[in-house]
Amino acid sequence: MDRVGFAVVGAGVIGQVHAGNISMLESCRLVAVADQVRERAEMVGRQFGAKAYASIDEVVKDPDVEAVVVATPSYLHAPQTLYALQHGKHVLVEKPMATTLRGARLISETAKNAGLRLGVVFQERYLGAARRLKEVVSDGGLGRVYLIEAELKWWRGEADYYRSDEIARSWRGYWETEGGGVLMNQAIHTLDLVLWFGGDVEEVSGFISNASHPSIEVEDVATAAIRFRSGALGAISATVNTQPTNRQYRKIRVLGTRGFAEIHDLSLRIWTDDGEVQVDGSGIAFGELHRALLADFADCVKSGRKFPVDGVEGIKSLELIKAVYLSSERGVKVSLPLGWGDVPL
Repeated sequence: MDRVGFAVVGAGVIGQVHAGNISMLESCRLVAVADQVRERAEMVGRQFGAKAYASIDEVVKDPDVEAVVVATPSYLHAPQTLYALQHGKHVLVEKPMATTLRGARLISETAKNAGLRLGVVFQERYLGAARRLKEVVSDGGLGRVYLIEAELKWWRGEADYYRSDEIARSWRGYWETEGGGVLMNQAIHTLDLVLWFGGDVEEVSGFISNASHPSIEVEDVATAAIRFRSGALGAISATVNTQPTNRQYRKIRVLGTRGFAEIHDLSLRIWTDDGEVQVDGSGIAFGELHRALLADFADCVKSGRKFPVDGVEGIKSLELIKAVYLSSERGVKVSLPLGWGDVPL
């Protein structure tokens, strides 16, 4: 099989996960790894038998590179994705696809106009529990969905996360470079699933706050009430302040007129009059879902098939987050879609 030649830009933790997964997939080959810290690119390159570059400029000039995985800090996602697309490369970009809605719309339109694949790393779309729930909801197994609730109760410390090293200190926790806090960086995967299950949002009211991270600008706790275009309602709460830290969890509940379903972390339970269904995801290791997404993206590059988590899909959760920020800032209910004049940083 003709393998897709990939380069990974950004050799941090998640970039190394992508590099390892590419090396494991029969449909892919890792051509290069790039990082502004050349020594780190060389280390990862040696580990997986790939070239080491110090910039994306070297990556896009390499004729063996067909697709680029962008795994750099958030503020670089849109400009690096745009640069790779302009050089004819397909791009798989980490979440958030951009720190601004304008940037996200720009790269999505650029990919469309160039006939290139653009994918966003929402790997939980490949979670068995999420896929089963999506099928049940779409097939009417829960009846008419009238309420979706999502909770993310995690912990991120200042010393061990936001200020863990020089690179982390340079971008995490700032509006300009991270684009937001718990909603933008941690809860965005959960919001993507909420929108996948519930469809488009009509309006949102939200509040954000910083409760216990004095060294950062962005929110560490957020709540929102939403109304879907279907008429269903939604409730979202997210924080990275959870104590004790051994009580962290994520839940998504979908309530319909014929049944009730709950994803708890990576597992699913569904209750209807027909009985109970369980999908156990507790044994899924970190990186497995990324591998499934990568394999699908590579197949789309080769076949020309539309990637299911493309730029249009990636924009949806980003737009919802921006609407929550706008609602909190102005103290008003916000209607979607957002216009150009509405979009905050």
